[in-house]
Order: sequence, then C-alpha cells, then structure tokens
Amino acid sequence: MDLSSLRVKDLNDICRKFEGIRTGGKKAEIIERISTNPAYQQAHGVTGSKTHKRSTPTKRAASDPLDKASPAKKQKNHRQQALNSINELFNRFEDPESPDHITEDGMLAFCDALGIDAQDPVMLVLSWLMDAETMCVYTREEFQKGLEALECQTIDDLKRKLPLLRKKLQSDDQFQLIYSYTFSFARDASQKSLPRDIALGLWELLLPGRFELLNHWLRFVKTSYRNSISKDIWMQVLGFAKHIKADMSNFDENGAWPVLIDDFASHMQEEIAKHGLATVVQAEKSMRPLEQDDAVMSET
Repeated sequence: MDLSSLRVKDLNDICRKFEGIRTGGKKAEIIERISTNPAYQQAHGVTGSKTHKRSTPTKRAASDPLDKASPAKKQKNHRQQALNSINELFNRFEDPESPDHITEDGMLAFCDALGIDAQDPVMLVLSWLMDAETMCVYTREEFQKGLEALECQTIDDLKRKLPLLRKKLQSDDQFQLIYSYTFSFARDASQKSLPRDIALGLWELLLPGRFELLNHWLRFVKTSYRNSISKDIWMQVLGFAKHIKADMSNFDENGAWPVLIDDFASHMQEEIAKHGLATVVQAEKSMRPLEQDDAVMSET
C-alpha cells in the first residue's frame, strides 16, 4: 500500500487499527510510525522501507552549499584574481618597446613608486625572491613569482613588506644566499666573472656593517687589481669579512685564500705595522665612499 497517497484522516484510521501506533502529527511522521510498526508490517507482508514511495528530491537551490565552487576551484579563482592584479601593476612599468619586460626606465619608476632609491640593497632581496636573471630587468614571469611569494598585489602591499625584506639582509644565512645570488644576477650571461667595477659597487652596497675593513678593501682592489672578479673570489671575500679580525691576527697565509685576498692581507699587515691598528681603523671610518672619491677626482 502506498501510504503517501492517503489522507491524514485515513492514516489515523490505520493507526487505530494497530495497537501501539500513536495518531496525530505531521503526515510524514504518521507514515513513519505506521511503516515501522511490526504488526502493520506482518499484516501487509512488507518492510517499512517498501510501504511508501520516497518523495522525489527537489532541485537544490542556487545557494545550496553543494552547488558552490569546490575549495580547489575557489583557490584557483583567487590565484587568477591575484595574478590579474599583479599583471596590472606590471603593466604600469612595462617597457612598450620590449613587451613582458620592465627595463631600466621602468625599474627607476618602480623604485620611485616604492619610495626607495634604485641602489637600495632591498632591491636585491626583491630580485632574489623573483629569481630575476638579469640586473635592471624583470620579466613578467619573474615579477609574478616574486609578488606571489610575498602575497602582494599592489605598490602599497610591497611598501608594507619592505621592512620584512630588509630583515633578510640581517640574517646571516639568508644574506649569504642573497650575496651568492647577486653574483649571477649582476654578471653578464656570456661571462663567467664579474667586471671589477661592478663588483666594487656591489660590495659597497652589501658589505657595510659586515666587513670591518671594507673601505680599505675597496681602495686596494681599485688601485691594485685590474682583472674581473671570479665567483670564488666573490664568495671568499664574504668569508674573509666574516672570520678574519681587523688586526689580521687570525689570518693564515697558508690558507686556501685567493691570491687577491692574500695580497690584501699582506698589505693590511704592513699598514698596521707601520701606523698601528688604531690609526688604520680610524682611517677606515673616515674614508669617503668610492663614488665620492670619483666625484672629487673628476673635479680636480
């Protein structure tokens, strides 16, 4: 018997015929009580699941959670929205003559929008996060990679992240990664070494506070060395700056240092022996940056 086709009055009559079935209530509740009553089931030779038809499921409303996008789809949509915003930002600085590239003029405008100087070391950290291959150039793909990693979509987002990027320069482990990356970033792809003058500029940018004799080193290299800087020299300079004392007391001349560093250490030992450590250290503090030296030279 199809109980769902009966009226409530008829269903209540069936309830009265079988002991223990309570009458009244909603139609669905009465059907449930009848269909699960053992006496009723025995009398009709069926189980409760066959006494009435299931109602046809209604179509889910558009607001039903089951109709909403899956988490994976939501994540994909969110990433696409973020990429759209990042691309809009990239387009502000894109070189019209070199599609999908920010070149020198665009880089200067980008730094100006961030409120920083193009020579600010934080730009090397940002380039490192982008895994940019060429100095003064960002491709669209590199720009997307870096801003996604930082969860930034606008200039204001990036400005808020600048303090975090500067902290990476203070971490020894992360600084070493950035320092190593900078060599390849600044080097011409066709060359194995870094031009001396570019290396000097980068040392002056990166090593203040990490190399006690930095100014002495820069002037020694500028006046005594004409060759390009190999990756080995580049990395060994950081090790020298980190581990060798200003008085050279722990420098091992039999160590595996590049010749350039050996020569510098010998030069500093002679200077210390001639003038005293205090004078050498004071001279280090009073030296002008190389750029200022160049400016003075050009004026005279």
